[in-house]
Amino acid sequence: MFSFDNYLFVLLVVLVPVFVYYSYFFKKEYTQENSLLFGLLCCVSIILSMTYPLELSNGHIYDLRTIPWLLAFLYGGLNMGILATACIFIYRFIIGVDYGFFITLFTYSISFITVLLYLKNYRISNFKDKLRTSFTLTLINTLLVLAGLFYTQPYIESVTLPIFIIYFTLSHLVTIVIMIFIIESLREAEHSKVKLQQAERIKVVGELAASVAHEVRNPLTVVKGFIHIFKNESNLTTSQISSLALMDSELQRAEKIIHDYLSLAKTNTTDLEKIDMIELCNHVIYVTESYALLKGVTVLNQLQDTYYVTANRSELSQVFLNLIKNGIESIDEKGTLTLSSSKTKGYVQIDITDTGKGMSEEEIQRLGTPFYTTKDQGTGLGTMFCYKTIGHLHGEIKVKSILNEGTTVSVLLPLCRG
Repeated sequence: MFSFDNYLFVLLVVLVPVFVYYSYFFKKEYTQENSLLFGLLCCVSIILSMTYPLELSNGHIYDLRTIPWLLAFLYGGLNMGILATACIFIYRFIIGVDYGFFITLFTYSISFITVLLYLKNYRISNFKDKLRTSFTLTLINTLLVLAGLFYTQPYIESVTLPIFIIYFTLSHLVTIVIMIFIIESLREAEHSKVKLQQAERIKVVGELAASVAHEVRNPLTVVKGFIHIFKNESNLTTSQISSLALMDSELQRAEKIIHDYLSLAKTNTTDLEKIDMIELCNHVIYVTESYALLKGVTVLNQLQDTYYVTANRSELSQVFLNLIKNGIESIDEKGTLTLSSSKTKGYVQIDITDTGKGMSEEEIQRLGTPFYTTKDQGTGLGTMFCYKTIGHLHGEIKVKSILNEGTTVSVLLPLCRG
């Protein structure tokens, strides 16, 4: 008969390799080597699961190989999923070529195709969607295994059959829910730790900026003044005029960088007012319209309804100006930038979606860190300012991206009360 102790042992067999990876190797930056390591650990878990199966009465046994197999796809990627599939086929062949081997070949071939339909958007999904997807895929695989089993073994006792179906289905579904919850909790804990470290770095950069930026700005102001004096001279050559114009533009760029530094050094917690988010975003869209037109980008305004937040108008405008410009600049050729709004559990959510080059998971994780930028001539300070400002307003910036397809930046801010 089914033993709960045996189930705990099999659960441990499935859990340990994954737990080892997320405890000791997930902290490092994402690399192909780490992805391969996760795939190999899933293969180890598959082999152990098939070696130590769960046993019911009358000699009926089954294992939980589906769980690490599915995790290899969802968290290791397509290549690791193929590796895990090959591992199942090869090890089952070694065990013996019987009806069980052909059931495995049938069910995992069809399940492989099913997983591909869900795999693309899994990594950018939220926790509930991930749970729903993994639950669905596990249920499909479970039903396929049961169908293959009943087709090859129609003589299973009618008394044993309901018990087998219940235990087989529940053990798989319960295990996948446990695994997704543990993995996502470990990932969230690591991300929270990274965010805390980023906040500390931003604080240090801000304090350093405050002490340096003022000293740098004074000599720049003097140089800029003399450039304007020289530009008014009547006997300048064309080459000299061009050189002075270049010097002036570079000085303006230097002043912008200093302004970004000073923005990091302080956040205006006074001058807070009740702001209509849609009106503010519409104004920023109007300001950036000519810039988008110059870049060949079409801006689609899908903002609707009215949402009020409490913030400093100037700083919040700068946040959306930075994010919209980033979206426009991420599009190499003609594309679209879409702004939409929604209400989510006491928060207003503004989504800025572009059809640009997208970002990898590693790039997303590094957004908002000091001096990190995906631009050729950027400093990363504008994005740092966005994260810092929204954080001070008790909001959040979420980023979902797919390489070569585009990015969605979601800004969540608490709605005004009353």
